[in-house]
Amino acid sequence: MAILQLASHLSQGELKKLLDKETEVRFYKYWQIINAVANNAGIRADTIASVLGTSTSIVRRTVQLYNKGGADFTRHLQWGGRREDRSHLSLAEEKALLASIEVKSIKGEILTAKDIRKEVEKKVKRAVSEDYLWDLFRRHGWKKKAPRPKHPRQDPKAQEEFKKNSPKQWQPVS
Repeated sequence: MAILQLASHLSQGELKKLLDKETEVRFYKYWQIINAVANNAGIRADTIASVLGTSTSIVRRTVQLYNKGGADFTRHLQWGGRREDRSHLSLAEEKALLASIEVKSIKGEILTAKDIRKEVEKKVKRAVSEDYLWDLFRRHGWKKKAPRPKHPRQDPKAQEEFKKNSPKQWQPVS
C-alpha cells in the first residue's frame, strides 16, 4: 500500500486551527484525516483508517482532494440537493410559473397535473419528467388535494354483494 503524502498548503499549526474551528461533522472528519497524515509522516492509509474508524478509500480520497484543492477543498464538496446550474428553471422562475398556474387554476383553466405539466414544458421548451413535476410541487409546498375517483383494485361485484348480505345493524362482539 502506498504511503500518504500531503502537499504543503498549510502548516501543522494552521491545520490544527482549522480542525478546532470546524463545526460540521463531515468536514471535521476530513480535517482530522489531513491532520493525522500531516503529524505522522510516512504513515499508510489503512493505519489512519483503522485509528479514525473510517475506510482507506475515504482517507485516500480526502488526501487527494486536499492535495488538489488546497486549504479550501471542502468548499467545493456538495452532497445531494438541487443545483441551479443543472435545473430547468431557477427557484424564482419556478415560483413565478406556479403563481401564474395558480391564477389559471382559480379561473378553472387548469385542472390536473397533466395540464400543469404542459404549462411547465411550454416554459422550459422541452419535455419534463413526471418526477420533476412532483419535485417542483414539493419544493414550493403544493399538494394534491383531490381524492382519487376509485381505488385501482376495487371490485364492484364484491361491493354489491357486501351491501346485499351485510347485516342492517352491527352488534358488539362480547
